[in-house]
Amino acid sequence: MDMIKLKPGPGLLCRLEDGSGYLAEDGQMVPLNSYYRRRQADGDAVEVKDEPAKPAKAKEA
Repeated sequence: MDMIKLKPGPGLLCRLEDGSGYLAEDGQMVPLNSYYRRRQADGDAVEVKDEPAKPAKAKEA
């Protein structure tokens, strides 16, 4: 199954599908299923886009 990283919408708590707790504020990997698609559509959860690592700057000789 496809996975997606979601976090709660601004100022919200978003329950996990199994009811065991809430999505982590900094984002959490969850299965991309109908439950989480509905949470996204309702604005209860938003996708976390991982920023690509910045390349290290070359040292001047």
